[in-house]
Amino acid sequence: MRAAQYLIAAAAAAVLSIGAARADAFADGERLFRADKPSEALPVLERAVLDQGVDERAWLYLALTYQQLGRLDEASATLRKGLGQSLRFKALFYYDLGNVFILQGKNSFAVDMLGQAIGIDGAYAPAFLNRANARLSVKDYAGAREDYGRYLELEPASPQRASIEQLIDRLGAGIAETERVKAAEEAKKVAEEEARKALLDKMAASLKAAADETTSISAGAGDVQGYGDELKLDE
Repeated sequence: MRAAQYLIAAAAAAVLSIGAARADAFADGERLFRADKPSEALPVLERAVLDQGVDERAWLYLALTYQQLGRLDEASATLRKGLGQSLRFKALFYYDLGNVFILQGKNSFAVDMLGQAIGIDGAYAPAFLNRANARLSVKDYAGAREDYGRYLELEPASPQRASIEQLIDRLGAGIAETERVKAAEEAKKVAEEEARKALLDKMAASLKAAADETTSISAGAGDVQGYGDELKLDE
């Protein structure tokens, strides 16, 4: 009995020890991450996330560490795994995932992920700024202009304010030009369609006239043939 109790106690102690070690791993990994030592932080944070009860920020730190090391696919996979366990920092998971997609050139996906972050926290200014940049890349100029404006509303003292305002003005002119070009293209399509219809109508009229003329000739040919039938007087 005493042996069994000893084993149980030892097992419990081992579990507590492992949990403490993983908690220490998170603390150590966070310290190394904040000290800008990604290569050293990586294996520590990889151990930390093995604990189901670990602080969810461990997933964020691990993903950002992968990102610093240029391992973007692993950063994306880590954020997706952590997102399923996130409660407090879900908006940050979507935000970081959107940023990874921007780095990968997947701007349409980035727009979607940053939109998810904004849906959770509509006052998170960096998400508006980065979504504006992603929208600019996919030529959604109206959406980009709107997001830049919202960013400046949330961050009126932004050091980028002057350059962003200039960009907003250029986007306004670009949107007007885009609409003008679009209207011109639509007008051209309508004109081409009308010209095509006019040509078809002209062809139809020509065919009808030709058919009428053929009918007239056929009718005349019948009269001639009928007259010829009467030339039996020569017999």
